[in-house]
Amino acid sequence: MTFAATLLAAVAALAMASPAAAQMRALSDPVVPHPDPESLFTSADPVLDRNKQAALHIQRNLLKCNEWSRAGEWLTDAYIQHNPVAASGLEGVIHYFTQVAPREPLSPCPSLSAEDPNGVVAVMAEGDYVTILTRRIVPYADDPAQSYTTTWFDTWRFVDGKADEHWDPATLPPAPAAQAAAMPADPLADRAAIEDLMWRYVRAADTLDADAYAAVFTPDGAFNGVRGHEALRGMIASLQAGNAGAFARGEMPGAGMYHIMANQRIAFIDADHARVHYYWQTVFGGGAGVEPVPRVAAVGRGVDDVVRVDGQWLIHQRNVAPSEG
Repeated sequence: MTFAATLLAAVAALAMASPAAAQMRALSDPVVPHPDPESLFTSADPVLDRNKQAALHIQRNLLKCNEWSRAGEWLTDAYIQHNPVAASGLEGVIHYFTQVAPREPLSPCPSLSAEDPNGVVAVMAEGDYVTILTRRIVPYADDPAQSYTTTWFDTWRFVDGKADEHWDPATLPPAPAAQAAAMPADPLADRAAIEDLMWRYVRAADTLDADAYAAVFTPDGAFNGVRGHEALRGMIASLQAGNAGAFARGEMPGAGMYHIMANQRIAFIDADHARVHYYWQTVFGGGAGVEPVPRVAAVGRGVDDVVRVDGQWLIHQRNVAPSEG
């Protein structure tokens, strides 16, 4: 029997012997990003170097700095996707990240860093293909305040220096399990607390209060791909800076921002975990008789995961563009 088989047998025996034990904890060493990730994106071979440099721009300018309006510089029009929750095509990619789930670009765009939540571990290139291995921080299901690390990969096939096809290990989100989980002792009070949480979220977003915004999330909570208190504060701070510039140029006189959540349904998964379903709108403009007139900038559907941490309900994952559910 191999070492792996022996280990799996031991783990299975432990699970059967301790059915009431808490969820397993990671046995592996933590995934550690490379200390100088951008140094990995070069090659003595000119073709491999061109492809690795394009992959660097995808990782830095698109995935880190949200410069999605520039995606055509590094992705082909076809951009074939093998991620089951992403459609193929450059136009759809740009529309999603600039209209459906817009993310404010970082300016100036910082270099990749070992401190990035999805820090780069290794880069491999051969022929037309480049693969990037990155760290993933995953919360424990029974204690979302704690987490472990594992490895993600992205592989691109390049044509004339642009990514034409993409693979990663993403899967469709699982359907909620049908189980007789423990429900809250006082569901009415918990529903009221969750409704208050969502109210505090939209007020922090509308007022661009970075500290209040981060405070409604768990320490590793995420808005789509922006994860962790520091990154969430930075996202709101970048919006503050962008709005300040617009006001200074006279482009947004008297404008307000309003996030509207409607048709909200709270479904408890267990005593300390709930899923919030809702429709949302983002509206810009002033009140009655105030210019500019209100306009709906975006609409959509959301599914958020909220958890109870030390007696307080917090957002663990806010997903404003779910694929299902």
